[in-house]
Amino acid sequence: MLGEPEIPGQTPLTDLSGLRDASIRTIAVLNAREAENIRRAAVRYLVARPSRRLAPFDAAWFRALHREMFGDVWSWAGEFRRHETNIGSPPHRVSVDLHELVADLHAWVEGGMPVPEQATRLHHRAVQIHPFPNGNGRWSRMLASVWLRRHGLGVVMWPESAIGGVSPVRAEYLEALRAADRGDIGALQSMHVRFLEDVPSSRPQHPPQSGPGGTPGR
Repeated sequence: MLGEPEIPGQTPLTDLSGLRDASIRTIAVLNAREAENIRRAAVRYLVARPSRRLAPFDAAWFRALHREMFGDVWSWAGEFRRHETNIGSPPHRVSVDLHELVADLHAWVEGGMPVPEQATRLHHRAVQIHPFPNGNGRWSRMLASVWLRRHGLGVVMWPESAIGGVSPVRAEYLEALRAADRGDIGALQSMHVRFLEDVPSSRPQHPPQSGPGGTPGR
């Protein structure tokens, strides 16, 4: 365990065996390393509109995206969780549930659901499945933003430092996810709208910065 207090609602970081750099001793340094890894993934997928080939949105790519976001820091990046957690699908259901999410995504598209709502539901379901040992919140938020970018829309500039720590934004975010669990995505969609940044094609694009703050449990 890294010697800093646990944040309520956060997935506990109980196993450091997969940490690639044993010199990391504090949460602050870990956050900085993860943020740089995530920034490179953001450059790849969010600066320009990603193609279907680059971001196919299938279950294999879901794992690949997590690996791109965390693989420089954790050896288990992109590997499915093998233990029960306080939220998330049972480990034996993770792969099945991700494939069902892909099928749902296709159904939302074919049914004419607005893209921002698709992104919100994708975000929620990805968090709900919680497929990886850690990093699920940031991965789910990235997933939704890549989906928006693939459809020519802006990205959701989540205030990661606020969501990752004890703050009113984090409390609102967790409550919005709980409401979505009950079938009401309105609050989560409102947060997407609030933090959405337009990406006009006439100016250079800049990826969202992932500030310090750790991984929310949701």
